[in-house]
Formats: sequence, structure tokens, C-alpha cells
Amino acid sequence: MKNSFTKTSPHLRYQIIIDEEVKEQAAEAVAQGRTLNLKNDIVFKSFFSKDCPESAYCRKKMLSAVIGRTVSETTVLNPELLPTRLDGKFPRLDIHCKLDDGSEVDVELQSSMYKDDQIKRSVYYAATLTHNALSSGEPYAFLPHIYQIMFMDFTVTKDERLHHSYIFKERKDHTELTDIVQIHYVELSKIADILKKQSEELSEVEFWSMLIMSAEQPKARSLLKKLADRQEEMDMAQALLNTMSRDQQEWENQFGYERFVHDCISREKYAFTQGEQRGIQQGMQQGERNARLETAQNLMRLGISTDIIMQATGIEEAELHV
Repeated sequence: MKNSFTKTSPHLRYQIIIDEEVKEQAAEAVAQGRTLNLKNDIVFKSFFSKDCPESAYCRKKMLSAVIGRTVSETTVLNPELLPTRLDGKFPRLDIHCKLDDGSEVDVELQSSMYKDDQIKRSVYYAATLTHNALSSGEPYAFLPHIYQIMFMDFTVTKDERLHHSYIFKERKDHTELTDIVQIHYVELSKIADILKKQSEELSEVEFWSMLIMSAEQPKARSLLKKLADRQEEMDMAQALLNTMSRDQQEWENQFGYERFVHDCISREKYAFTQGEQRGIQQGMQQGERNARLETAQNLMRLGISTDIIMQATGIEEAELHV
């Protein structure tokens, strides 16, 4: 029996399918004692959204590192991941949190599949979060701080910095208008520069970035083991990841989502190739027609009869006089 999760749009229907093959892969991963990949969207959300002390601790520490202030308490407003595994709904993979002071945070893990228009995407997400933060009729004075956080495995900015934070400023003299809405980019693609550092030089954001990338970066795993000054964070994160990695359903979610992403990319490549081929074919047909039209017009200038020209070139009489 197949369990499927579906995302619909006006044109496409995507499914995350948990079939027997995925279940076998998951069981094998658990039996082998493997570790889940935190860079997988579903694993990322599960890790930072669980209702357990370890997840709450990691969530607070990660958010504190990115937004630059101590976060004492967090409430995940959309903890659901794959609620029934049969209802056809596509899982929301962002992490929407409310902090102890009423601030709201949305955390996204963005893959290169979605890198187009990333800046506009993050602005739109932040604007949506801001719009929904007030109930109808509430005064603007009640608007909480809004933080839109993007962990990205591709590069948007041109410098070598891993973490960028954006607020509203005056264009000419850069006077700050307000920091009530903030957009944070953490570009995981820049982790190679972090790996050159000594363990004691790492910032909190760099620590969490390496943890997210550790499944794909052996050097990151090695460096993380040397972080004696962050032993509590390592212990909590490792305990949570170990617990999750012994859960077959977590592996089913990871493998099912990996297959889903692969299928999406394959469909997009196929659609692009088909469109490209159609474009080439249409271009060739148009070029051939233009050549026949030019030949027909040259024959007309030589005084050849219209009937003969039409028979020789296939061009209609009306087109000859355009």
C-alpha cells in the first residue's frame, strides 16, 4: 500500500509517496545506525519543531544566534509535519514561532531548486508574516517584531559573510527607520570558509550552520567534535538527532521527501527540454516559411505567374502581396 502526500497547483500535482521501497530503505537506515540529514527540509523542521526539551533547547539557541538576542521561550505555531500521512495535504516545511515577548519568527530551509527570485520571495514571506501578526482592528502599536530567517544552500550575496541581516534604513544616509521587520540570510553554501577556522573562532550562527551541514560535510563533523565550549549545545543536538535517527518514520519522511524533490527537478527539466525542443522546431518551421516567402517574392519580381509561384512555394496568394 502506498501513502501519498500531495501538493496541487493550477497546472501540476506533486506527491510525496511512502511506498514499500521507501519503508525498506528506512528500516535499513535504522538497522545500520545511520544519522538523518538535517539539510533535508522535513528533518530540519522535525528537529526544530518537536515538543520535547531537546528540540525546545536547540530551537531557542539557534534563534538566539541568528536574531542576535537571547530567546527564553518559543511556541511553534505550526508543529504539524505529516499529520495523518494519508490525507493528501502537502506538509508545511517552514517553522513559525512566537517568542516569549510576542515576536514572531518564520524559519525556512531553502534549496537551490527555489533560488530564483529569492530576495522577492523572502520579502513576500516577511510581508505576509507582518500582515498576519495583527488581528482586524488591533492598533499598529501592537505590531510585534517580525523575523524572517532563510537558511539557504546557495549564494545570494557577493561577499564571504555567512550571515546577513536586513532592516529598514534611509537610502542616502542609512539612518535606521525601524528594525521591527528583519530578514536574515544564512548562506550555507559558504561553509567552506568556516571550515578553515579554529574551533574557538566559530560564532553561534556558524555552529548551527555546521550542524545542519554535518551530514554532507565530514570536516564539519570533525570540527564540531572539538567545540568544548559548546558542549551543552552539542550534547542536546546530538541526543535529539540520535533519537530521531532511531525512528523509522523519520527516515520514511526523509527518503520520501528526497524522492519528491528528485521527481520535481526531473519534471522541470523534462518540461524545459520539451519546451526548448518545441521552440527549436517552431523556429525551424518559421525560418523555412520565411525562406519560401522570400523566394516567392523574388519570383514575382521576375514576372513569374502567381499560379506557378503558389505551386512551387506553397505560399498563398494573399501572402504574396503583403
